[in-house]
Parts: sequence; C-alpha cells; structure tokens
Amino acid sequence: MKELYVGGLNAYFNVSGPEYITDDCNIEPLPSNYTFNSEYQRQLARENALKRNANQKGANNRNAKWWRIRFKNGREIVIGGLQRWAVDNGYSRSGIKNIAYKKWNTYRDIVEVSETVAPKVSQ
Repeated sequence: MKELYVGGLNAYFNVSGPEYITDDCNIEPLPSNYTFNSEYQRQLARENALKRNANQKGANNRNAKWWRIRFKNGREIVIGGLQRWAVDNGYSRSGIKNIAYKKWNTYRDIVEVSETVAPKVSQ
C-alpha cells in the first residue's frame, strides 16, 4: 500500500487533515471531462460561439447542401439550404423534402428537386 504526502496541499488550502493518505482511500476522482472554467470564462465562450454562428442559416450554413429546383414552366434555380429557402418562399419543409427525396413526383409548381454541386464563385 502506497502513502501519499498531502501536508503541502493541506497547508496551501488552509485545511486540517492527515499529512499522509493511502492510495486505497475513498476519494472520488474528478470526471475525465471536468474543467476548472470560471463563470466568466464560460460566458466568454458562449458569446464567442453566438458571434461565430450568428449567420448560419440557409445557404450560409457550412453544412448546407446545394439543390437544383425545376419548376413546371421550365425555370431552374440553384439554391443552398433547401428548408430555409422553402420557408422563405411559402413552401412547406415536408413538401419540399418529399419531392427532393423522390417520395412525390410534383409539389405545387415544382416538378424536380435534385442535389447538385455548389456553383463556382468568380472573384
């Protein structure tokens, strides 16, 4: 059985206790993901995350796919962020997804929604 010297810790934290403890004592270890962040640090992290993700809706979302939408009149558009586009243009999310995933053949004036690559942006 190994003994650990904790007298220095007792003095540092100004607590009374034994100078030595054995390694078989019932001290509950900290969880592996435990961090000593103060409330101030957590607040800064929250503000930073909100600022970083402030404009992540629709096509600005870094995970958004690009879609080609073909209408009955032959018009085609390429958009990023299908669900946001649907809500902004008066279509239902479920309706636009049903036609995109080939459950429906048409939805209102839309005849096809297919996934495509992002358009090239010229600089």
